[in-house]
Amino acid sequence: MLIKPSLIAGSERRFKQAEFSPEALNRKLGDGPIEMTVEKMRLRQRQLLAETQDVEKAEIGLERIIQGNDLDSINYLAKGTAASRSVCRIQLRDTKSNLLGYGSGFLIGPGLLLTNHHVFGRPADAANSIADFNYELDASGQERVPVRFGFEPGRFFYTNDRLDFSIVAVAPTSLSGGEELEDFGWLPLSGAPGKADPGEYLTIIQHPSGQMKQVCVRENKLLKYVGDFLWYNTDTTAGSSGSPAFNRFWQVVALHHSGVPRKNAQGRTLTKDGKVWKPSMDESSIDWIANEGIRISAIVADLKVAVGSHPLIRPVLDEMDPPGRPEIERASPSPVAAMPYGASVWVEQSVDGTSLVVPIRVPLPMFKKEIPFAPTAPLPSPAGGHGNGRTPNGGTDGGERNGGIPLIAPPTGLLPHISARNGLPMEAVHIDQSTLKSRPGYKANFLGTGKFSVPLPKIPAALKSRIAMLKGRSRQSELKYFNYSVVMNKERRLAFFSCVNIDGSKQQDVGKREGDSWLRDPRIDEDAQIGDEFYRKQATFEADRSKNPFDRGHLVRRLDATWGDTVAAAKQHGDDSFHFTNCSPQFFSFNQGKQLWAGLEDYTRDVLLEGEEKGIVMNGPVFDGPDAEGSDLPNPAGRPHRDPSFGGVQIPKYFWKILIRRNDDDDALKAAAFLMSQRKQVMEIDRIQEAELLERMSEEDVSVFQVSIADLAKLTKLDFGNLADADSHEATSVGPRRIESYEDIRI
Repeated sequence: MLIKPSLIAGSERRFKQAEFSPEALNRKLGDGPIEMTVEKMRLRQRQLLAETQDVEKAEIGLERIIQGNDLDSINYLAKGTAASRSVCRIQLRDTKSNLLGYGSGFLIGPGLLLTNHHVFGRPADAANSIADFNYELDASGQERVPVRFGFEPGRFFYTNDRLDFSIVAVAPTSLSGGEELEDFGWLPLSGAPGKADPGEYLTIIQHPSGQMKQVCVRENKLLKYVGDFLWYNTDTTAGSSGSPAFNRFWQVVALHHSGVPRKNAQGRTLTKDGKVWKPSMDESSIDWIANEGIRISAIVADLKVAVGSHPLIRPVLDEMDPPGRPEIERASPSPVAAMPYGASVWVEQSVDGTSLVVPIRVPLPMFKKEIPFAPTAPLPSPAGGHGNGRTPNGGTDGGERNGGIPLIAPPTGLLPHISARNGLPMEAVHIDQSTLKSRPGYKANFLGTGKFSVPLPKIPAALKSRIAMLKGRSRQSELKYFNYSVVMNKERRLAFFSCVNIDGSKQQDVGKREGDSWLRDPRIDEDAQIGDEFYRKQATFEADRSKNPFDRGHLVRRLDATWGDTVAAAKQHGDDSFHFTNCSPQFFSFNQGKQLWAGLEDYTRDVLLEGEEKGIVMNGPVFDGPDAEGSDLPNPAGRPHRDPSFGGVQIPKYFWKILIRRNDDDDALKAAAFLMSQRKQVMEIDRIQEAELLERMSEEDVSVFQVSIADLAKLTKLDFGNLADADSHEATSVGPRRIESYEDIRI
């Protein structure tokens, strides 16, 4: 599984805040007796008594934990084998069944699987993916026949970004129709804290890099836990994404998700063979100095608050034991009855960084009579699955296989009694343009006054004739919105720049938007903006994008603007980012598929959220940037080179971004500038054949550079004021740096 650099960065921040050295703490803990308070010993004894149902066994177990004794009953291995049955490999597949990567996951209740948010971040990620059980060797060293199941996110899907976990429903029968999911049992989750103590060893069952199931037995010593996370060292292979970490009694202690990598003197992550790791490499190649897991007690606590009343979650919270596993798998399971499904309505609930998508089943007669509904389409099924609207035994299920996604969004307020805890159901983007005149806009003194003031960039006199002025106000060009401002280039019909204030302490979870609804800004001339007449030609799927391969690319991201004192205010602020003035044509693959550029934005936001800090992001296109004769990096001193045209619109070859924050350590501003090149994708795009266009759409080589603010000023012709003095990049003479991983960033 490719792990996001921003995830590693988050682990590093928490690790730094925990203030401990894995090597030093490992030596201190040693392999001898574990120190416990009397209260802690009583707690562990009660837990062991509940686990063993035997006073003598509980006392022996506690003594072995305290003394660091590795002796166990021989049934320890049998229990581990039984626990491993519920662990599976996840094949991540797209709508065309293309393999995207691997992860691990495990069953936690009847029909529910737990994995990482960075494995399944949304229902669509699971819709076509596959769970491989029994992907392992038997006692004779022969490969078992994998048993494959599809996922049913339409039946249940819940995710929490902050705790990096997702729970998704799994189909009750295998894709072949010959096996039942219940035969693989599940691993009960205990909400009680303290199931393991520093100095104890953890065991991880996993599918590293998608390989056959493996076990890392007692090689991971628990070092420390703080809040919702814990750290454990590793002498061999690190856990793979979504793996369960067990204590010696085979209770799940943590969900493995990331770690702290070893770095060289230049701050770059190293692989086990001492080479520099790149984001294209698998996480298993990293030389981890400490693994990080999410505590199961934290996950259970979150589930109780967010979805505790859901019928599929109740057995998980009740710690329901799985049925006895048969010694021999059934050769032919009983047929599965078709469920009498009606139409589906999706409702999303959001609270504290989480989102839940559940389909509300409504009988068709009542649905038709009482609710103007959206027709549904079947979830794309994995290879070998049923994607034709029929059940395995030949019946129909109302045009969908165990759940559907509305083709048209259900009307807002359709089911007012089912809404988020914050009172906001999943809604379409809504912008009230009648109050545009009162928008506060970007605040120059957001980080402070004096040397901390960051005014909008200045446009030179030579370009002032190109500025789009507000109607009836010949001297006002700033378009103010909630939390951000834009100044437009009327000739290019694109922004000179957009600047947003971000307050990490006031970020609110407003759920996911339902569709895009972009509007022109009536405060400037209509012909000074690129509207939907250009973008509406775009298709949904990559193969159909030859008519228009350009997306509506946000300059100020919706998430960056989505903050305020209340959830309702934050949603209003985020929706305000859907103005065409805040939009720029970005090539399909760049806007949707490039982890590094999008990850850079996530990284910035994560830093501000983690420390509840304030920050500023400026960004925009480079107009007619110099062509570097085959290179992705333009020469700041080079001659302007006209941007290519497509559909009557000139397409920028480069985009820029400046990240700004206040560093309290030295009481100074810190800024970093970046340049993204989509030059390879857009050059001569109006003259190439469709086949070459499709080839460019699959192009993965999008370049990102950290550049000096002084060089960026030369490229854009903008005056960034005091930001050049705050530049964290080396002196201009050093030149730009290609960004290949987050270790390359200097801020």
